[in-house]
Amino acid sequence: MRTFATAICVLAMLAVLFILAPDYLIYSDKPQKADAVVLFLGTEYRERKAEAVRLINDGYADYLIIPAYGKIAEAPNFERGSLMGVPSRPSHYPVVFEDTHVELLEAKRLMDGKGLTSAIFVSSPYHMRRITVIAKRVFTGSGYRMIFVPTRFEKPTGRLWFLNQNTIRKVTGEYGKIAWFFLYRWVK
Repeated sequence: MRTFATAICVLAMLAVLFILAPDYLIYSDKPQKADAVVLFLGTEYRERKAEAVRLINDGYADYLIIPAYGKIAEAPNFERGSLMGVPSRPSHYPVVFEDTHVELLEAKRLMDGKGLTSAIFVSSPYHMRRITVIAKRVFTGSGYRMIFVPTRFEKPTGRLWFLNQNTIRKVTGEYGKIAWFFLYRWVK
């Protein structure tokens, strides 16, 4: 009987963790003044870009960085800078690195080139935990101030996330990519 009760408790805890799985992925800081807004590419690019534009228009940053394009633009020219370029993956990074890691490495390179030390990282809500995990490794010990702000124009699904096929794909994909980030340093 005791084993059965323990099994029920473990199953209940696993069910709660499953239901709350997206909550861990959604990380957010309150916007603060920074040198730049770093915008990540993805299928929700329009929503992400709208948030980046809002932050710059509200005076939170003077530069827009789109690392996948290798672009940095000052606030008065950020619209033009954000529309130019073709996403490319720089060849000097190991093939095993996933795209967000490469974008963060490129963001750091662009920030260093301009002497910028603070950034607001903008992406989708479910993407933010992975960005924080990777950014803390990329920007470690370098005196950078990082702020993480998910786009408000893309809303998370909520507690019944597992009923939406697109959200299932996002959530499981994010956990897989976080795991891969921790594993591939031994694979290189």
